[in-house]
Amino acid sequence: MTQKKRIGLIGFFGWGNFGDELFVDVYRQWLEPEFELKVLNDLTKKPYFSRPVPEVLEEVDALVIGGGDLVMPWTVSDLYWKKEYLEKPVHICGVGVPTWKGTAAPAVQYMHEFLSHPNIRYFNARDKESAAWISKHLKPRIEPTNTADIVFALDLPPAPKPKGAPILGVVTRDRADKPDDLTNVIALCNKAQALGYRIRHIILGSGAVGERDVARAKDLDIPGKEVIYSDSTMDLCKAIGECTALTSMKFHGTVVAAAYGVPSFVLSATDKSRNLMRMMERPDLLSSIADKHLPDRFSQYTPVIPWATRNLLRRRAESTLNSLIDALRLV
Repeated sequence: MTQKKRIGLIGFFGWGNFGDELFVDVYRQWLEPEFELKVLNDLTKKPYFSRPVPEVLEEVDALVIGGGDLVMPWTVSDLYWKKEYLEKPVHICGVGVPTWKGTAAPAVQYMHEFLSHPNIRYFNARDKESAAWISKHLKPRIEPTNTADIVFALDLPPAPKPKGAPILGVVTRDRADKPDDLTNVIALCNKAQALGYRIRHIILGSGAVGERDVARAKDLDIPGKEVIYSDSTMDLCKAIGECTALTSMKFHGTVVAAAYGVPSFVLSATDKSRNLMRMMERPDLLSSIADKHLPDRFSQYTPVIPWATRNLLRRRAESTLNSLIDALRLV
């Protein structure tokens, strides 16, 4: 039998952030049948590797970087974009560009040089806005394609609606170890309870991220709320799918909700959230924790995400992964 090619995965993997751990799940589902996978970093703090990077690279045949907001215009991560990686064929998949912090010329120049290297073999961005920014500002050797967030290609567990009252799911997060003003989110929950909903507070994190998020869960002071906290990404996905509606401070809470057809009110209208809502033609779901009209946006008649939209997003994400597999076969 031919030995499987060994693929090193590079991203924000191991910290327990829900979306990033879902990326690993996606790669395992789609790539493991044909390739041997290894998350490259073994530390979750600098220098991220307990051994010299060239020594680690000897154990893989190619690299996959992504997804997530890894192309940061103002800085260059010591984990994602090491020049040593360019000794191997590099495949960039599902990355996005956050623009809220502006740009810094040294970071842009570094990324231009990195992306101009002949060992960049595949390049895909999460949305057309990210792809356009990369093409314009970084001028990579390979023009990035764009499809949809690769988590839309993940097989999710069945999540039939439980018997009893409908569920409003709420996803909060820790930001800078200090409480957010959740007044408007609490008002939304109070309205939902008055309409006969039960409140499910879903902690979308595990490990270090989950510990911080669960510590902040007390800030959502809703009597009788249910709290879901698990190390299993699939358990968390199922908890989202069982909801009738969701309101989320985390992007991949909204992504998973959309994949189940559950409408999710965005509480952090970042670039990626705006781009996703544009893709789904659902600007009505964009809001923020500071929006005093947030409770007014919610009703028991909020439309679900149609099957046709969900199917299109999945097909786009599947196209990304199929093309990534084709590129890896050439290594």
